[in-house]
Amino acid sequence: MKQKAAAVLLVLSLSSGLASTVQAESLSGNVASSTSVNPSTAAPSKTSSVTGQALPTLTLKQAVEWAQTNSYNTRTAERDVERRRIELKNAEKELGYTPVNSFIEDEFFDDETSWRNYSSSTLSYLASKKQAQFAKDQIYFNVMKSYQAVFVVENQVKNDLEALEIAQAEEKIALAKFARGKLSEYAKNESTQARSQAQQTVEQGKIALQKSRDALNFLMGQPNGTAYELVDRPVYKEPKKLDIEIHIQQLTDMNPNLWKLEDSIKTSELNVRYFDFNNGASAYDLAKMDVDTAKEELDKGQKDFAESLRNLYATVKENQKKYVQLEESLRTAKEALELSRKKWARGLIIEMELKNNQLKVNQIERQMEELAIELDQNEYTLNKPWST
Repeated sequence: MKQKAAAVLLVLSLSSGLASTVQAESLSGNVASSTSVNPSTAAPSKTSSVTGQALPTLTLKQAVEWAQTNSYNTRTAERDVERRRIELKNAEKELGYTPVNSFIEDEFFDDETSWRNYSSSTLSYLASKKQAQFAKDQIYFNVMKSYQAVFVVENQVKNDLEALEIAQAEEKIALAKFARGKLSEYAKNESTQARSQAQQTVEQGKIALQKSRDALNFLMGQPNGTAYELVDRPVYKEPKKLDIEIHIQQLTDMNPNLWKLEDSIKTSELNVRYFDFNNGASAYDLAKMDVDTAKEELDKGQKDFAESLRNLYATVKENQKKYVQLEESLRTAKEALELSRKKWARGLIIEMELKNNQLKVNQIERQMEELAIELDQNEYTLNKPWST
């Protein structure tokens, strides 16, 4: 009877996990909202894309909602939660009462099979809820990466278009010099080839841009070839100070992968408590070994998880330093651009030098946006590392 009472205490602790799971999911949602950047509401108006097309706008929130609806994994996980909930209710009916709200008395546990079914159903239901949230977090992160990857490719196309503009201007100058006999045919051909290569690069970039959009379309369940103007561009903001060790402890309690390892321990302990000794003493020893193995796996999982978070936090701090360095580079580039503008206005330099200085400023600004994107993804991963 003491063995059964111990089992009751275990399952009661599992059942109380229903409430703690809700609290964890609430905290998880708060973390997600804190990492979103520059949210915009979908607008019915249309804007112009880098390629000149008028495109309907698309927010990150809308993209995630479409992807959640389209995701097989999300739908399957939600169905599994409902299935496990029904199984748990049926297991409660077999007992004839709800253990969470009852006193522990001997007469409640005459049917050991029913109690074991309830114990197993409780574990399965809790695990399914965690898996459902896990699936949603994964979808969000995958959509965010695909959504923001479009910005990166768009920036590259802009760089390529500006490089083409300069190559075209240089070719025009080379052809004029060649016509006056001031440039060799070889040098003229080199300039033409450079312009042709720049044109080819632009065309390849446009193809890559549509591929990145189609990767997002696939997640959202939209047809290939569909294009949107993505309006939620990440904006850099200095992250709040973080005590990484406290953060690791908080996330350890929320990590669904570690929850699975904890569930393995609980399942192994239930197998020992409800062991059928008709199977032999050696089988009982193996059941106890399963408990020890599960505990070792959890310990290793926790250590690996903590180390991965420390490494990620170090990456975040390094990227912050890079952003500060880019800010300084941008300041210097803008000073050079302003100086070249004054010189060009006085006829001291050719327009090509002015364009090259403008191109440097544009490229640094785009590098800063791409680093802001990386930092945004770093921050999300730091708060929900199981989503990657």
